[in-house]
Amino acid sequence: MSVFGADARQPDAGLRDRLKVSFKGRSQIEIGGPFVGIEMHDGSPLLNRLNFYYPVATSMDASTDYWKRGQSRVMSIGLKAGDKPREWITPEPFDYELTPYWALFRSTDSEKTLTIGYEFCKNKPAMVAVIELINTSSETAVFEIYTHLEASVKTSHTSALQSSAWTEFDGTGSAIYVNFESTETAHSRIFAANASQPPSGFSADGEITGPPGTAENLWMKTGELSGAVIDKSEKKRPAAAFVYKKSLAPGEKMTVTQIIGSAKPGEEKELVKYLLENHLRETRLYEQYVLEKVYGEGIIETGDDSLDRTAAWAKAVLAVNAHYLDGEIVPMPCPVEYNFFFTHDTLVTDLAAVNFAPGRVKKDLDYIAKHAAPGADNVILHAYYWKDNRYVTEFAGADNWNHFWHVITAASYLRHSNDTETVKRLYPLLAKSIKQMLTNKKDDGLIWAYRPDWWDIGSSFGPRSYMTILAVRALREFAFISSALGGGARELARYEAEAQNMQERLNAVLWDDELNYFVNYYGDGAKDAHLYTGSLLAAHFNLTDDSRKKAMVETARKNLLDEKTGVYNAYPMDFHKLGDYLKFNGPEAGEPFYYLNGGIWPNGNAWYALALISAGKKAEALRFIKTVMTLDGIVDGPNGQYAMYECRNGDRQNPSVYGTVDKPQFLWAGGWYLYALYSLLGVRENVWNISFEPWLAEGMKHSKYTLFAAGAPVIVETAGWGAYIKTIKYDGALYPSAVIPERLRLKEKIGITLGFPEIPYISRAGSALVSGRFDPAAAKLTFELRAFPGHKTQTEIISPLEAKAVFVNGKNLESWKQRRINGVYLMDVVFSHQTETAAVAVRF
Repeated sequence: MSVFGADARQPDAGLRDRLKVSFKGRSQIEIGGPFVGIEMHDGSPLLNRLNFYYPVATSMDASTDYWKRGQSRVMSIGLKAGDKPREWITPEPFDYELTPYWALFRSTDSEKTLTIGYEFCKNKPAMVAVIELINTSSETAVFEIYTHLEASVKTSHTSALQSSAWTEFDGTGSAIYVNFESTETAHSRIFAANASQPPSGFSADGEITGPPGTAENLWMKTGELSGAVIDKSEKKRPAAAFVYKKSLAPGEKMTVTQIIGSAKPGEEKELVKYLLENHLRETRLYEQYVLEKVYGEGIIETGDDSLDRTAAWAKAVLAVNAHYLDGEIVPMPCPVEYNFFFTHDTLVTDLAAVNFAPGRVKKDLDYIAKHAAPGADNVILHAYYWKDNRYVTEFAGADNWNHFWHVITAASYLRHSNDTETVKRLYPLLAKSIKQMLTNKKDDGLIWAYRPDWWDIGSSFGPRSYMTILAVRALREFAFISSALGGGARELARYEAEAQNMQERLNAVLWDDELNYFVNYYGDGAKDAHLYTGSLLAAHFNLTDDSRKKAMVETARKNLLDEKTGVYNAYPMDFHKLGDYLKFNGPEAGEPFYYLNGGIWPNGNAWYALALISAGKKAEALRFIKTVMTLDGIVDGPNGQYAMYECRNGDRQNPSVYGTVDKPQFLWAGGWYLYALYSLLGVRENVWNISFEPWLAEGMKHSKYTLFAAGAPVIVETAGWGAYIKTIKYDGALYPSAVIPERLRLKEKIGITLGFPEIPYISRAGSALVSGRFDPAAAKLTFELRAFPGHKTQTEIISPLEAKAVFVNGKNLESWKQRRINGVYLMDVVFSHQTETAAVAVRF
């Protein structure tokens, strides 16, 4: 029975068992593979939607209302045991085991045990459904299994129903082929073949077979199927229905293995022939691929089972949410609901992946570059998908946040990989993104936008906190990239000056003293008094002072936080009343507690956690992450289930929906969880460097994780206790810096011990740290910084010794300060680069 049977050959059953979860209850499930994805509701194994990505995206989906899509199904299953009447499996919860790439459902009564499982192929466009029925009664009886797949499809993007097809039956694998002849489906062929128990009957004509789940269905009325197919000359509504019958003694079983997939015209029968022999190999290869991504592509260990298991699940989500599109497997938001490549979802996910899988990030950045506007335009794409009869590229306009994330992610990739060759190739696109985003910088020094916060709906042109925050960071990141590639000092200074001015205007204009929060303004000049999660990034990117950081998180705690479910996307939740004013398209903003209108999103949760960390509230951030971002926290919450969702409902006044999730396997939910976890453990990026501000919660003995730095993967281990670093060792050698220096060639390990510092060390650097050295005999710390002439830099040093003097390029520096806290000296060394490199010496 594939992964579900003891005879299956596993890549590593122990690793699979570490990843899986078990559950029973009302829940939404989405899983998938490179070519097929499925969606189920109510904790039931009955399919509500089945997505095919090859040769173009189509979906089996009978719903007519998105919010009620759980009420319609495309797969029905019927059973008969002995002389008992035929019955339909109702959409009630089964016990199930789940990973992001397979699911196994079980139900037992006095007569039978029913097991239904789904897996996905690695290299071929198909999934495998396995149904096993065991006779648990004390008598021999004939058992029946009936499966019915509603084989009409909807097209990608336009969701046009394609219910006209002709069908075939082939004795090889007792396979039904559904043949579409429309350009919207690219003439796709859908197939359902049998690899174990042969059917005793079939029907490929949906009209003759009748509606499943009802008394009017042919099998329900007669126990037989007609063997009907649809002639090419009379195309109509197709189906793939089979009935299986077998006499089972007590304890015996009947196993049905269906291979369901899609193909281009002319290749379907050879493909089915291959899969009949190799479907087990294909599903094993896919499992092996996912487990390698989870457990072989870096480690994250905190000693906390909840954090660690969620990290593994998040990495699996990153591996699984990638599907076929125009000849390539590319990241997509989820297994079923979106058939698109979205630049935003990919880029923000890659901010986490760059820590342990920079190769993935390079591939994604190259893909974005490949689909940029041709010629001198160099505008990056917003989305790429199949629509009607062609592939469509939506390009990112000036009002699109993708330009910011493009630059921010590319800069992070450069810091981690040291791959100047790739970033140099991308540079014209990055420069275009900077130009595009500055198009909407107005005379007030702020970025204006039409959309509220990070959304892509609505229209009211005015200054925006979220867009301005990202612009400040992106400008500084672009200056860093340009400096690393040898850019001119005058140009780089202009970028920095623009970023600094924008940051000052952000704080002067968009900070609201009454709300203690960064706000926005509408096109008519009126203040938008809504609190949006995007403003929290000002704390994470250190664009405001510590007092405002603390005030922001307190405002968010009082107004945006539901302690059991997470952070509301916006407050107050009145966007359903602002449709005309903000020019929403119908009800797209959602009712209160849904989507824009106060829904709980994974990025908002992460941004709140990151703001807490930046405000020095790490213990509170840990509690928040464990409560609303981990698998255990989500399943233990109201209406809980295992999920890394797109959106969650926080309406505590409505117990039936409070805590429910939509789209339970979402790409950037995994990405933002991993990003927040790396930040909690102490990884910092400040434009110029990767550094450490390590922290272990009370009861945590150590943390251990993979980090790519300067192109090399190393293991970072933290132990001890305290607010400072006692020692930090790079490949076993003591080094006076928590900032990773450029010149150091790391090989294996960074070891950090917390406690009272043994020697002075650099904790932060506002220029690229090239190298550092502490001479204990001379009581002198020396280090070299790199930036560009005119760049103002600030270096923080933590020391057990009192500093006596600071020299820059041999000259005495007056602009440094130190203060003593709990026996430790905290130094700030501030100056402007006169040359590209600066040699600094501190005497103690």
